[in-house]
Amino acid sequence: MTDDRFYERAGPFSLADIAAHVGAAVQGGDAALPVRDVASLDSAEGGDISVYSDGKYAPAFAATKASVVITGEKLAAHDHACALLIAPNPRLAFAQVGHLFYPPALMKPGVVTAVPVHPSAAIGEGTQISAGAEVGPGAVIGRDSYIGNNVVIGRGVTIGDNCRIGPNCVITHSLIGNRVVMGPNNSIGNQGFSFVPSLEGLLRVPQLGRVIIEDDVELGSNCTVDRGAIGDTHIERGVRFDSLIHVGHNVRIGHHSLIVAQAGIGGSTTIGPMVAIGGQVGISDHRTIGAGARLAARSGVTRDIAPGEHVGGYPARPLKRWHREVATLIRLAKSKKSDTDQD
Repeated sequence: MTDDRFYERAGPFSLADIAAHVGAAVQGGDAALPVRDVASLDSAEGGDISVYSDGKYAPAFAATKASVVITGEKLAAHDHACALLIAPNPRLAFAQVGHLFYPPALMKPGVVTAVPVHPSAAIGEGTQISAGAEVGPGAVIGRDSYIGNNVVIGRGVTIGDNCRIGPNCVITHSLIGNRVVMGPNNSIGNQGFSFVPSLEGLLRVPQLGRVIIEDDVELGSNCTVDRGAIGDTHIERGVRFDSLIHVGHNVRIGHHSLIVAQAGIGGSTTIGPMVAIGGQVGISDHRTIGAGARLAARSGVTRDIAPGEHVGGYPARPLKRWHREVATLIRLAKSKKSDTDQD
């Protein structure tokens, strides 16, 4: 279920109305059933609608508490205990349902008067709000924190005690712990990069989650942490970011991990604790990086990495093997050059 501090939900809608909206067929449910929200299979409760589009999630489909699940004809044969909406493209239908429940916010034409701190926001004792900063409705900032020039803190955001937020940061849809440090120009809580092809083009998948940043996390400058699609992007305590790092939606980064500049982490990747990620590393989506792993600079990670494993190269492979392969190529190149010189 979405966090009401950050989102305004339409509805509820009847199952029949939703089916008509996405062009799906109702199976095993009352067409008049009221549906109140979208959710993942794991987090759904009664009254929610979810999606099942990949057989690897069959256990979650069987155990979900969702009242309705959107799926395809073949996957509908798997064990379940809920009503179904049968759609040709379940992911597309679920994205359409997300937009039904969460339409774009209405604009207010005209020039909006600047309000540096909204009357409903709460600012802790000893906290400095610098010139040009804006603190949105319902936001909460703890004690002895520093908010730099031109920082934008969105509706409902919470920031703990003794934090330092550098100039020009934009923070939305986020819950931030104590003693968090950010350099300038960070974007926290923006929507993730997720689209579904449709006959009209690419439909953006609604991003309805949050960013959770635990205590004692530090970020350099110009980093981007996208909020979750459904569920959260979660950065555990003590993580250290260099500058120019991108974290995709629904990523989880384990405590005291270290990430060097220009790394990019694909959506729904899980990184264990105490992982070291070198500069310009690219990690594809839905990967698992085990605790204590080491990823050499410019590695391209397209598979899961075991706990404690050291990898390098593209595609990333065991570090010693990669070093041997590089050394072999160098020897072969030298040998080829020597043969050419003799000719």
